[in-house]
Amino acid sequence: MKFPIALAAVLAAAFLVVACGDDSSSEPPPATEVPAAAREVGEDDHTDEDDHADDDHMVASGEAGRILVTDADSPYVSIIDLSSGLVIQGAFEVAAPGARVYSALDGRYAFVLARGPDDADDRIHVFDGGIYSVPHDDHEDLVTGPLTRLLDVVDELPIHYTSVNGWVAVFADSNGHVVLFEEEGLAAERNGYEPRILEAGPQHGSAVALAGDRFIVSTKNPDDADDPLPVGVEVRDLNDNVIYDDSNRSCPGLHGEGHSAPGVLFGCIGGVLLFQQDGDTLSHVFLQNPEEMQENARIGTVYGHGEADTFFATASYRTEQGWGQDGLWLINPESGAFTRVMDESSTAAFGPEGEHFYVFTDDGVLHVFEADTGELVTKAALLGPGAERGPAMTFIGEDLVITDPANGLIKRVSLDTFSTVAQWEVGGTPASVAFVGIGGSGH
Repeated sequence: MKFPIALAAVLAAAFLVVACGDDSSSEPPPATEVPAAAREVGEDDHTDEDDHADDDHMVASGEAGRILVTDADSPYVSIIDLSSGLVIQGAFEVAAPGARVYSALDGRYAFVLARGPDDADDRIHVFDGGIYSVPHDDHEDLVTGPLTRLLDVVDELPIHYTSVNGWVAVFADSNGHVVLFEEEGLAAERNGYEPRILEAGPQHGSAVALAGDRFIVSTKNPDDADDPLPVGVEVRDLNDNVIYDDSNRSCPGLHGEGHSAPGVLFGCIGGVLLFQQDGDTLSHVFLQNPEEMQENARIGTVYGHGEADTFFATASYRTEQGWGQDGLWLINPESGAFTRVMDESSTAAFGPEGEHFYVFTDDGVLHVFEADTGELVTKAALLGPGAERGPAMTFIGEDLVITDPANGLIKRVSLDTFSTVAQWEVGGTPASVAFVGIGGSGH
């Protein structure tokens, strides 16, 4: 399915400016100016000497923002504007169908990772959501501007994505590039921004920013050039110098990463690797898989939250038919304990404050767990069973936003009542969803 680009461009005039980098592989809708009434406070609307009265500015509070939705079958991103309820189908064209969209850097930016149809067509698309707050005296001012397409970065197989400590890190497997985007640099240089690149060597790798502009980077298997999976991690600085390599062979078959309050956790064959930073001191420890886990199982997906003391992770094992699930596990890094939470899961994520963990199963039922203990709090049937594609989810304040791929819908669900409080038709097959603005989860 292809969305009507001309129609999208007309509708976009209500609130969008579409700006495109030089590396775009396709033509987006024409740029349109945002109406003056839509812009509440601009970045340059006052100076340090301005002592404006309370009615001369908008104080940032509550919720304001936009929802970005990618499509499984079409190379387009649709936009939902929360203030007006306007839905712009196919507002932006990206490199490929089935792209994944992420909210980044305190919710101001969105990153879309699109792959295909050929490796040379792969792109990292960067958008400024246009709605954010800036400090001013004893309050925060609300900036409401257009949603802007900033950059289209060319690199092959951009897959693993992380956002923490003021940096977005995208690992591009084919060339082994760690592509780094800094929050302050993006705000200052906008579409002139050039990401930093660390060279890790071709692998199915990952990278996570630490405090102090240090970066955990996966290490390629030195004994088998054809092995796509890393065998450990090391720490590098912005000049690509290795400053910690004691863990560079400590995680065979590395896949999956998550960051929580205790540190960064990586999935490995036989267990997980916990990497920690205490000021300038770096350390790591390997936690063995529990006996209850199948002998040939490995952790391959890790979920974390900056305010949580635990991690959740999924284990899987190879069968003649492919990969089978060996459960969703709660991992307590302080005790080293693994606790099986449920046998199988589909979509999962920590909630806004990191207190609860939300899991969809294939029957469309949402399960809510205590993040500290793994105890089931409640469950609710939010989607029908038998869907070919599971939902994607994000959070806005205390509400859950989910895709309904079978019906081309985006639903906003109250986490108090589990009732649908808003619903938007975006058409097509919604694949991935993210919120940019103020009032989201920010993780």
